[in-house]
Amino acid sequence: MAISQRDSVGSTLFTRRRIHTHHSGINITPRITLGFCRASLDCNTAGLKSPTLRLKRHLFCEYDVSVRPVTENNKAVNVSVMIAPKFMGFVERSSTFIIHTWVFINWKDEHLTWKPEDFDGVNQIKVKSDEIWVPDFSVYNSGDLERSQTGVPNTMCLLFSTGTISCVPTMRYTTQCDTDYTYWPYDKQKCSIRMGSWTHTGEEISLNFRKKGISMKGFTGHKQWLVTNYTSKKYSPTFNCCPNDTFPTLIANFYLQRHSPMMHAVYITPAVVLMVITLTVLWLDSRSIERISLASINFVCHILCLYDLHWMLPSNGISPPNILLFYRDSMVLATFAMIVTALLRKLQVANSSAPGWIVSTVTFMASNRAGRFLLLDNADVKAELSNAERDSEDTVESANVAVTKKHDDSWRKLAIIVEWIAFFATTFTYFLLLILLVPKYANS
Repeated sequence: MAISQRDSVGSTLFTRRRIHTHHSGINITPRITLGFCRASLDCNTAGLKSPTLRLKRHLFCEYDVSVRPVTENNKAVNVSVMIAPKFMGFVERSSTFIIHTWVFINWKDEHLTWKPEDFDGVNQIKVKSDEIWVPDFSVYNSGDLERSQTGVPNTMCLLFSTGTISCVPTMRYTTQCDTDYTYWPYDKQKCSIRMGSWTHTGEEISLNFRKKGISMKGFTGHKQWLVTNYTSKKYSPTFNCCPNDTFPTLIANFYLQRHSPMMHAVYITPAVVLMVITLTVLWLDSRSIERISLASINFVCHILCLYDLHWMLPSNGISPPNILLFYRDSMVLATFAMIVTALLRKLQVANSSAPGWIVSTVTFMASNRAGRFLLLDNADVKAELSNAERDSEDTVESANVAVTKKHDDSWRKLAIIVEWIAFFATTFTYFLLLILLVPKYANS
């Protein structure tokens, strides 16, 4: 199955390159016509005083821009490419990477050579790119198919007596990136530019990166994204449809990291504050009006933050960003704190007698040191327990009163136990959320 798909891709690519001349006749036909028209011009250079004019008449009189600049048909044109980005942009909603760059292109045109001594020592001239043959390399992973990113735009090039041509056009490349916003706003993205010839194989045009392939000198940094690294490589696949042909592809990779301080202040800090508020709600006495009021405000704040994140965060497919998951889970905990608060307020005013298992549980918790100082760290309960102990030492009748009173206060003591259990459980849950959802490189 994999071989069949590869053959299909190879056939498509091979066919695309062979028939591109037919589909892009609007761009190529004028250049071919221009080349044939020169053949009918007067090639006589006698009487021309300017050596540059005589040279151009000599070079371009019978020149055809549609013919590969080699004297042997089985010889490849060596083209070296280096890109020098000047500034870039990244559109999160569409995962589009836009880079404005200078492209240094060099190759040798064997049809455009001369001896400088025959033209008063002129060893180089300036020519327009539409007057000469230029490589038709294109961006394969274009993110804007409505805009042509094939060939070399109209620019001035340097032509040397050896036939070497150097062009530095300004290009705007738009590509589609495979983005991942899982760790937003600490996310890192990788965007690539895949370039190659649109109609020629590697045996006709040999594309290579010049030096490192990418030069960041003169690059103006982006206010939201930092280019942390960049790499370049050449890839020359072959396909079963045409095993004798290669299709070289130049790949330039850019690694981006978001500048997160502003997002940290706007979205991360409120998340921490809401977490602290939720724990504070569970810390307060469930009988206090401040607790139920703070729990309600905390719940509303979670909803507002989630609503704002909904409009701010880019889509991440089936995997939502971790910050959204944290706010969602924190809202669930805030809802839990509000419900527990309401239930405990109701529980503490219960008039019915507590079941025996509740009384025994409360008695057990209150009989050990940990229960006294951690779970039952409440002044009212401590006073009640002390009074009960003093009364039990006086008379048997006082002991019976203490037992009855202990039954009456079991709901209150149970509520205190539940408060602490809810507090520690929520704290542990937040701890797990921080471990699972916060990226390890967030602080860096």
